[in-house]
Amino acid sequence: MAQPSRFALGLTLLILTPMAVRASWRFFWLERVCGIHSKRIRSLSLFLAGALCLLAPGGSAYANCEAAILHGITNSFEQCGPNAVAFAWFHGRAVQRTIASFANGATAGPGGHDSGILQTLTDNMMTEGPGGAANGSYEGNTDFYNIGYDGCLTYPTEGPCKCVNCVPGAINYGVFDYAIGGVDPAAPNVGRVAMVSVDFNQGYAGWLLDNAGAPAVDGNACNLDGDANSGNPNPVNCTAIPMPIITQFGPAVGGQNITLSIGSTAAIPILDDCLIAEDKATNCPRNLAPGRVVMYKHAACMASAAAGERRVWTYPPQPAAGTLNVAPNWIMYSVEDENLNGFLDAGEDGGNGGTVNNALDPYFIAGTDATSTMIRVPYVPGAADCIFLALGIGVDNNHFSVNPPTNTIFGEMVILPVVSVNPTPIRAGNGTPVADLVTTITASKSQGKAAVSWETGIEMATVGFNVIGTKKHGDETKLNASLIAAKEGTTGRGAAYSIVFDAGQLKGSSSVFVEIVKTDGSKERFGPASF
Repeated sequence: MAQPSRFALGLTLLILTPMAVRASWRFFWLERVCGIHSKRIRSLSLFLAGALCLLAPGGSAYANCEAAILHGITNSFEQCGPNAVAFAWFHGRAVQRTIASFANGATAGPGGHDSGILQTLTDNMMTEGPGGAANGSYEGNTDFYNIGYDGCLTYPTEGPCKCVNCVPGAINYGVFDYAIGGVDPAAPNVGRVAMVSVDFNQGYAGWLLDNAGAPAVDGNACNLDGDANSGNPNPVNCTAIPMPIITQFGPAVGGQNITLSIGSTAAIPILDDCLIAEDKATNCPRNLAPGRVVMYKHAACMASAAAGERRVWTYPPQPAAGTLNVAPNWIMYSVEDENLNGFLDAGEDGGNGGTVNNALDPYFIAGTDATSTMIRVPYVPGAADCIFLALGIGVDNNHFSVNPPTNTIFGEMVILPVVSVNPTPIRAGNGTPVADLVTTITASKSQGKAAVSWETGIEMATVGFNVIGTKKHGDETKLNASLIAAKEGTTGRGAAYSIVFDAGQLKGSSSVFVEIVKTDGSKERFGPASF
């Protein structure tokens, strides 16, 4: 059956959509599909705007297949940070580590069926939400038609339409999953994420993200006055992934055992549309099976080295031909990985209690409840750098098949786009955390007063702290009258500190250092942080 044009589809949707949402839907759809800014749409008649849509550039600007993802009728993603990133995929068929050439098109292949190299607002993976991207507000409007996607959301199909009174020849398609994440600049070590999962919506001839978490209305998934138009009325808030906290460490055979405290992730929204989905028999329950994944990266042995990229993946341009495997920014920890390089080397498969399966087994903590877990960090002979530990959220470990001509590829577990990072460095050479470091410092001024806050990772030999102010010309002065006592000192735990100075105490300082005083009398400075 021939696919309708984007303009014809838009007019059909405008006619079928209930009057209560038709006006806003007109602006939304024409802006998203036709590229006409909403300010222009509001000044045009529907007919004229549609005519402009017909003239909008097509073919060369688009790629694999028409598979429209719609969002913003009843809710939006909020609190996701000013530079959020997204990952989208055909349920069970994502392969994040592999990107495909544009020439592969909709063909099933090792790149899977997912958003490929696309991640950002600029990449058309989302549009600005009602609060604006600068305030962490987004809507997940996107399309497999955009260049950069891998594979196609409409391949394979799920047979004929399952709704009552289907249009003759109408086809049913599968489930689309969309995850978004970002970082609040005020808490740079903490990733915030949300995810929705929706079945194909016959009424909208696409995938409507508003359906995730929506209540049932009439039991008819094709009725635009009923379930098809039912939307979750609440914003989908990106929610913090708990930072993994080091609570204990000690020697183990060939390394160090490190105990991590993992907070609850139950508040992170992972929503599906199973109350109103067209094909509940096939696609519900959705079995997203969220859990926690311990991640790591290599860097220099200083707390400031933990700063930087919180995205699990960043992607280069698509390869000219074939596919390209991409190294992640954050590597999934595995008990089998004896040299912490992220690759399965000779003799590692099945080691340390792992499974013999020709792959490194990720360290996956099922469920969402708060817990503690112990990992072994192996000694890596000759290593002079450190590793930093992070926590990611893993979902959709369903492994549906992606069938290229020569072999079968299975979808892989998806890691939501960003992680939360513990800024304590752990020496790769001997597996021990670097103790007595200030891991974060912030400074701010308000109403004539200045606040300085800092955190420590592990206090093993810390007596206390000084706050050193520096002026624009380099002069320094100690701002605290007496030593600020360590809260943990020698316990091996970290702590948070905050102190407020008035204008007179600042003595003209424009930035500050925090100085650790250790039990042996030595001192070490961290910073600066500017007001």
